[in-house]
Amino acid sequence: MKIFVTGATGVLGRPVVRMLMDDGAEIVALSRSAANRESIVKMGATPVDADLFDVESLSRHITGCGAVLHLATSIPPVSKLRSADALIMNDRIRDAGTKALVEAALASQSVKTFLYPGICFMYADGGARWLAADDAEIRAPSPLRSTLAAERHVAAFDESKTVRRGITLRFGAFYGATSRDSRDMLNMARKGVVLPMAPDDAYRSFIWVDDAATAIHAALENADSGIYDVVEDVPYTQREAIEALARAVRRKRLWRLPRWMLRLALTPELRELVGRSQRVSAKRFKDITGWQPDVRDQTDGWVRVAREVAGA
Repeated sequence: MKIFVTGATGVLGRPVVRMLMDDGAEIVALSRSAANRESIVKMGATPVDADLFDVESLSRHITGCGAVLHLATSIPPVSKLRSADALIMNDRIRDAGTKALVEAALASQSVKTFLYPGICFMYADGGARWLAADDAEIRAPSPLRSTLAAERHVAAFDESKTVRRGITLRFGAFYGATSRDSRDMLNMARKGVVLPMAPDDAYRSFIWVDDAATAIHAALENADSGIYDVVEDVPYTQREAIEALARAVRRKRLWRLPRWMLRLALTPELRELVGRSQRVSAKRFKDITGWQPDVRDQTDGWVRVAREVAGA
């Protein structure tokens, strides 16, 4: 199959492209710069120059593709998230970019599947209850409204629910050795400190980056249209997550910085968001596709991050 991909050189895009090419797919990847183009060529994919926000520009390259994967993001480092315009480009990529891609895909007779990787952070605080897309309360502050807009655009691609598939995968928080935030957390832990994002008993659902890639592959193979949660098997509370991180750096405990320090990096909306308890289940996605994560919890995950970073 020929597949059009945005964000091919990103944290998620790289393992997805590698996996699909190993499976025999031909990848056409949106290129944004000379350096980006060079990286795409090295990956073995075909770079194309197009404007993500221009339907006509996209249509020239999407025609002939059987699927579109919109994996592009522009998420700044945590240290810059307090800026009022920090997420403007990311919001535009999610909303206007998804809309343009869907319109270009609809204009093509070849595209049968459109996949967008969303996030499950918009779920309201659920305490210790299990949450899932089909019944969770949505409470999306302004930083998350663009991802809901993207989901609506994906749903518009799938009006017939027979000829075409519009798939949204709501992922947990990405982590892995290729994640900038994961490396930063690991480096802090090696110095013996951690900054808790949430109260000790709050759950936060994570997903190993490579497991997110295998989930995209499984969705392309077996998923029907719809919205699915994709997270690791055992969501940890904040307390359990800190203990797992300490074990990964071979420390008995980590000194916790006071949570009020989050005010230095996050807006009030984002502080409330990361403090929610979200114990999310991927059962429905697993039952439909047969997908299984390789990393089931953060005890395993943080050890792998530490090992891979050390190896690099």
